[in-house]
Amino acid sequence: MRRAEPGLQFIPPHYQPWVRWVIHLLLPWWMRTQLHIAQVRVEGADALVPWYQALQKNQARVLLAFRHPTLDDPYVMLYLLSRSVPQAARAAGVKLQLPLHNYFVYDRGIPLWAGRWVGWLFSRLGGIPIQRGRVDRTALKTIRECLLQGEMPLTVAPEGGINSHSERLAPLEPGVPQMGFWCLEDLTKQGQELPVVVIPIGIQYGFLRPPWEKISQLLTRMETLCGLPVMSQSPETPTERQEWLYGRLLRLADYLLTQMEDFYRRFYHCPPPELPPEPDLSVNERLKIRLERLRDKALRVTEAFFGVPGEGSTIDRCRRLEAAGWDWMYRQDLHDLSPLARSLADRIAQEAALRLWHMQLVERLTSVTGDYVREKPSADRFAETTLILWSVVTHLQGKDQPVHLGKRWVAVRVGEPIRLNDYWDTYRSSRKAAREVVNQVTELLAERLQGLIQS
Repeated sequence: MRRAEPGLQFIPPHYQPWVRWVIHLLLPWWMRTQLHIAQVRVEGADALVPWYQALQKNQARVLLAFRHPTLDDPYVMLYLLSRSVPQAARAAGVKLQLPLHNYFVYDRGIPLWAGRWVGWLFSRLGGIPIQRGRVDRTALKTIRECLLQGEMPLTVAPEGGINSHSERLAPLEPGVPQMGFWCLEDLTKQGQELPVVVIPIGIQYGFLRPPWEKISQLLTRMETLCGLPVMSQSPETPTERQEWLYGRLLRLADYLLTQMEDFYRRFYHCPPPELPPEPDLSVNERLKIRLERLRDKALRVTEAFFGVPGEGSTIDRCRRLEAAGWDWMYRQDLHDLSPLARSLADRIAQEAALRLWHMQLVERLTSVTGDYVREKPSADRFAETTLILWSVVTHLQGKDQPVHLGKRWVAVRVGEPIRLNDYWDTYRSSRKAAREVVNQVTELLAERLQGLIQS
């Protein structure tokens, strides 16, 4: 970023059917050629048919809570609603008003890195942007209005962001149940008694053919970039191959951690971590401790610069830093500044963008775990972990170089709805009870989403 820019404005949803028609038309081609998804498996699409029918008769309000392991998930949701649900309706002899669509919530930061045209497109598709890390009252008001109108379901990712793991759920944020209860509040004020449900949608990816060779090739690229000797051994059995690749992953992770620990020690005056003296700690346990301490140091460097408290979970701290950085990069008072003040604003915007680099590194490291592959050494888990390390390496180089390891399948599973009306009386009894109910429903949603992940 070279200069400060005007403050971020809310992009109101301006749904245009013709834009949706074009996207629906191009969707299969996009998924096949750009996302390398060759097979879509949908289970339970018929369960959404009666809820769409109820929506179209103004007899219900619906939130769709989908798993968010990758950036490809919104396209998969589009496929589910534009093709699978109408097919299920025809098979059941149910006439729905076609085409089917949905409102959806997305991160306001996406148009900043993907391009301003994405904001235009998402707006015409019914997208509602929200700024994370702060109370975005305009976005929340718009979400409530869209839910209250009930023209289409509202689609939200309760994990908040991607975690790059198809078979492991990230901690959920309580926003989805809270939105549903707000909808019940608004319906009650209008004297309406309608069911409000949260429907979990599981999304899981895998490769049609185990990409062992491409995993090895990508590890070789990273080893070369890091100056490590390439391990060219040729394992003879599947077990030997897994151990060989796992050893390379551990060696690469150890090298990256060592480099970053030295980086923060030398240039940011952060001493290296002191590992517990217990000799019984495994390699994975030591890596986990080092990862946690490296993430904390990187966040503390950025928090000290922006003057924000280092409280809460890693994700909470990242959201807070992102909001602070945007305040310095996108100035609401920009047009009121003198030429000299404008130059200073440009300077601080450049520094803020540089400091957010540390936070973005932590976001990538959050997905790194020491036990995901060891727990189940499948080709899919090896591939996901290798791709996470690749994103870390390219981020350290200041580049963004996505790679694909082969054709994939995606499984979409519709779970059992959670009827929020069953919790309504308790929710409105007191503020404390409301918080407890929201947490309870969030835990139930996490259980149902986890249950939609299959080996």
